[in-house]
Amino acid sequence: EKSPGQRPWNGEAYSFVGGRMWYVIQIMTGKEEMMREMITRNLPSKMYEDCFYIRRERIWRLNGEKVCHVETMFPGYLFVTTEDPEAIYWKLREIPGLTKLLRTEESQFLSVSPEEQDFLEDLIDKDEEKIVRLSEVTLDEEKKILSAKGPLRKYVKQIVKKKIRLCYVMIEKELFGQKRKILIGIRTGKKKAETR
Repeated sequence: EKSPGQRPWNGEAYSFVGGRMWYVIQIMTGKEEMMREMITRNLPSKMYEDCFYIRRERIWRLNGEKVCHVETMFPGYLFVTTEDPEAIYWKLREIPGLTKLLRTEESQFLSVSPEEQDFLEDLIDKDEEKIVRLSEVTLDEEKKILSAKGPLRKYVKQIVKKKIRLCYVMIEKELFGQKRKILIGIRTGKKKAETR
């Protein structure tokens, strides 16, 4: 079922000054790379600028050591940047086997609003691999986050949950038609001493 507030593509497109618009295709979780490869193999490159899914760095503890790994940030969401969403929409429906990878039988091709696109571009922070890198945070003596470098830098005030020992924070944001808690990996910089 479609979530409330989602905008299935219906021939409308936002006007976005300074670049191509982003659209998102909802697919089965875990099939992001398979779908991306299918699209890049079957769609003429002139129809779109980029096709990608967003990943993030995350720190896990393994045998007492901190290990950084990369995971899918928005499972089931594949992004396409294009000036011609209608052409891509109909071309996708022609690709054999593609409908089996869609989340529902009805193709879900959603517009990404300019505000959502700005937010996602902030997180990606011009990373060529579309990976949301770890943000370095500065803490006070009580482990309150004072500031951040990297993807989190503009969103410190939107943190709704923090797990410093587990190296992540959650921010709350309206995205793809619903309010979401979004996990961002962190690493700690130097603690800032209290001024007395």
